[in-house]
Amino acid sequence: MRVTTSYWEAFLEAAEINPLLITNKFNGIQGKATGNDIWKSVAQKLNGLGYGVKTVQEWRRAVTDWKCKVKSKASKLRAAAVQTGGGSTETPPLTPLEEKLLALMGTKCIEGDKAVQELGQHILRTKVVSTRIIYFSLD
Repeated sequence: MRVTTSYWEAFLEAAEINPLLITNKFNGIQGKATGNDIWKSVAQKLNGLGYGVKTVQEWRRAVTDWKCKVKSKASKLRAAAVQTGGGSTETPPLTPLEEKLLALMGTKCIEGDKAVQELGQHILRTKVVSTRIIYFSLD
């Protein structure tokens, strides 16, 4: 079953109510059970749209795949925006639903954490000075 826009709209409505659907980090003693219960209710809501049926695991996989594709697309658009040379990008712009998903996920997944210094970015540059060897004849 192909996931359509109406599914993503319904999922994002549920994710706005419970943002833990985006991170899948249900903490606490009953975290796993709580997460499963929430996902069951979301799967019932999505399956109730009438376009087909997926299991809870299939919905979780579909959402994970969608998040990955949206992050990749946003990353490509960001890289194209900062590159030199101008011109247009081959990547189509984000749809309103993709922008809404990114807003719920946060930009840290695309831009990185500004408070954390990245390794390998501050490489010392050494300048090699050319030395000329001059030979003198003592004759």
